[in-house]
Amino acid sequence: MFLAGKKTSILKSETSKEVICPKCNTEKSTKVFIIGVYKHLIQIPFLSGGKYGESICSNCNQVYTLKNMPDSIKLAYYELKETVKTPIWFYIGLIIVKTLVLVKIFSKYF
Repeated sequence: MFLAGKKTSILKSETSKEVICPKCNTEKSTKVFIIGVYKHLIQIPFLSGGKYGESICSNCNQVYTLKNMPDSIKLAYYELKETVKTPIWFYIGLIIVKTLVLVKIFSKYF
């Protein structure tokens, strides 16, 4: 078991209606994913590592990362990314540590 590392979580996915797959020319088959990365310590998420995107065609299984996405898919990716927020549970470790420190500080006065 690793004590620290990175993990990913799919934040949102959507099948784009307007995008046509450049490889197989199929409409309504490209699914765009927004994937969040978080850093963990003993499997407890501490920090957000950002977001990135991928797309996959359900017909021909062609996978595109953000660097090699065609412009039509990239536009759908950026539209989807605007609606996605980083989840609060990506920071749950920091929240717990801050709460414990505050409890320790205020326990001396009460």
